[in-house]
Amino acid sequence: MISMKQHYFLLLSLLSLLFLSACFSALATSRPPVALGGRWTHIKDAHKNLRAVATGEFAVKEYNKQSGTNLTFVQVVKGDTQVVDGTNFRLVLAVEDEKSKKMDYEAVVWEDIHRRYRNLTSFRALLQ
Repeated sequence: MISMKQHYFLLLSLLSLLFLSACFSALATSRPPVALGGRWTHIKDAHKNLRAVATGEFAVKEYNKQSGTNLTFVQVVKGDTQVVDGTNFRLVLAVEDEKSKKMDYEAVVWEDIHRRYRNLTSFRALLQ
């Protein structure tokens, strides 16, 4: 025989499970999941975007410093950003070499705006 306390405990447990399953079901169907980062987002009019241009100029200067070359920044051709504990910029840059030959490069720069820090992750020539 079940005592009155056991009966109420069992009833309360079942009601709690029913309530929790209804809550989880409502959460699962209420809206689509939101990306929390990692997705690349296109920069509209990247050649006019001041932050993209400043990042592109930084990339060329840093590459020159690291490689001993003398490339000149011309403009940002296109770009994307990715939020990952800071911001990654993936930019296609138009640059000129010492002979004024124009070339496109892809630069990836990680930026931590709070610490005012940038790091050139990669810089490579694109095939023309």
